[in-house]
Amino acid sequence: MSSFSFNNVALRAFATATPSNVIKADLSDRRAAKFVKQMGVEQVHLSALEQTPIDLGYVALNQALAQVQWQPQDLDLVIFDTQSPDFWGGASNSSLIHHYFNLREDCATFDMSVGCSAFPYSLTVACSMLQNTTDVKKIALLMGDVEWSSYQSKEELLTSKQNLFGDATGVVLLEKIDAGAAPAITTKLFAQGHGYLHLFSAPTTRDVWHRDAPHYILPNGVKRQHDPNCLFYYMDGIAIHEFSTGKVVDCIKEQYGAAIQDYDYYVFHQANKQIISTITARLELDPSKVLISYDQYGNTAAATALTTICHKLADLDRPAHIFNASFGIGLSWGFSDFIIEPHTVSAIIPTDHHFTEHCLKPVYEPEDATQ
Repeated sequence: MSSFSFNNVALRAFATATPSNVIKADLSDRRAAKFVKQMGVEQVHLSALEQTPIDLGYVALNQALAQVQWQPQDLDLVIFDTQSPDFWGGASNSSLIHHYFNLREDCATFDMSVGCSAFPYSLTVACSMLQNTTDVKKIALLMGDVEWSSYQSKEELLTSKQNLFGDATGVVLLEKIDAGAAPAITTKLFAQGHGYLHLFSAPTTRDVWHRDAPHYILPNGVKRQHDPNCLFYYMDGIAIHEFSTGKVVDCIKEQYGAAIQDYDYYVFHQANKQIISTITARLELDPSKVLISYDQYGNTAAATALTTICHKLADLDRPAHIFNASFGIGLSWGFSDFIIEPHTVSAIIPTDHHFTEHCLKPVYEPEDATQ
């Protein structure tokens, strides 16, 4: 089993940015009203300005740095987990953050692409880098995705009556500390590779030479009419629901037993109301301790854990013991156990910030953090 414990890492700051543009579900529409009742998503933040995870991450990282009074030059490593990078096959999102903040040349960068399981997976990688290296002492860990780009046009986005997914990028700042100086951070990671059949997007690299064909074959063997202008998302809702409320919950019970009742708050991947309500019931948790953000922000993919933390715990005035379970694309899932200290969480920042072009000079300006 991939189980990890880190006794010399502190979580210094949490921040999340979302687009200012809010799209509310049209409750006058019968289907949309039924959707809200089942899924619980009353509104989402979707960009009408073509903001990317970099735009949102820039604002969130500005805020996080200000929270702990760090300068960008203090960072030793930047990790960015996203499935919607600014450039496919080009500059990584972490390298663009490096550029915009004018980071040191010996500040390393790399991207991950874990999707909805991002929080425990990315946290494990970041903590491992701190615990097992000498020179890396401060890390910016960003997680974010955007959904607006799956719409065919701005008009289609603005007139949508119901939405499940939203846009957001979150940041955690981590610092190496003396061993034992803070409670340990623990994580457990799992995967079920054949689950890729139930959740994927297409066309894929395998379809590049077949763009002129009338049909292409999806990973699960289904034939689909080819539309070169459309990125197709496939999700087997029944299989995903059974995985999330069955396999994941059974794994939590096996790994934590009765101790799962001992946490102050629970942060689950914000898939939807049905899934989180079922998980809460099966684990016999106090619903008031199960934090949600899906009602106001939808499923923000890689950012859902940070969106939820920043949405609900910005006023935290005492240490809180958190249990996180994230699950999804892959299929993969993971758990993390950590303490959030008071006054380390910033409220979610709605922003219109948008880089209209990838400029040649860095643009870091702390006073722009909340613009």
